[in-house]
Amino acid sequence: MEKYKYCPMCGGKLVKGFMDGLNRFGCKRCGWIYYLNPLPVIASFVVNEKKELLLIKRKINPSIGCWALPGGFIELNETPAKAGGRELFEETGVKAKSGRLIGAELQKSRMYGYVLVVGMEFIAKNTRLMPGDDAMDAKFFPLKKLPKIPFKSHCLLIDAYVKLQEKH
Repeated sequence: MEKYKYCPMCGGKLVKGFMDGLNRFGCKRCGWIYYLNPLPVIASFVVNEKKELLLIKRKINPSIGCWALPGGFIELNETPAKAGGRELFEETGVKAKSGRLIGAELQKSRMYGYVLVVGMEFIAKNTRLMPGDDAMDAKFFPLKKLPKIPFKSHCLLIDAYVKLQEKH
């Protein structure tokens, strides 16, 4: 991750100090604060008529070859719903409309510092799976027999999803 030395607004030298409640870098000249924020990521939840959860087998790192929720980075000018629908179609061939927000979890990332994983339910318009993009496979699994999932954020969101399902 790039670290600024000079203010991108006015060109002043950045100094470390207590700003906006934390020790961080900022510009004394114009007041710009260098916030280090997590990158937003979507994790899509789709269940079939048997109440099985859709997972993908990852084709890329991190955790290549492991099962995870379909998803990816939320791009500029995308809502979580739009990003989730896009990633879901790219990775599984499933077209869907957005449903409930499941939750959000912070996940440490070797490459990006931290990512904020937003879990959202999607209602599938089709369940014919065609793995693509970053997925080498896509499959529905019973909620009580899920394979090992390497991302703690996905596991926490799946737990939250199961609790939501139990309420309804």
